[in-house]
Amino acid sequence: MEAGDWATWAGAAGAGVAAVASVAVWWKSRSAITWQLCLADQGRSRVINTGTGTARQVHVRVGSASNSNDSENEAQVQVLSPGEPIPILVAPTFGSAEDCAVVVTWRTRFRRRRRRWTYIVH
Repeated sequence: MEAGDWATWAGAAGAGVAAVASVAVWWKSRSAITWQLCLADQGRSRVINTGTGTARQVHVRVGSASNSNDSENEAQVQVLSPGEPIPILVAPTFGSAEDCAVVVTWRTRFRRRRRRWTYIVH
């Protein structure tokens, strides 16, 4: 093989490796479970799984974002499919923490590590 052929082959191989790596990074970073908080009148709100994946062991807590012991309201669901809501009362009052938030924790398929999503209410 000539020197130009080696350079072409090495360039093509490098481009192939880069393409595979970028797909792997995209696959790892995509989120099949995403959340949306729909606030309603008088605090009756819903947390909705707007993603494409099923969330398991879902726990929704309203209270301080920094102190998990400061909780005003909680809801739990074992399995939440895409598009399904969890009703929750979100009504921060004068006595609520300054960092009042809706905190959702869940597990993905195959019981991977616990994930967390936080929405600051104030």
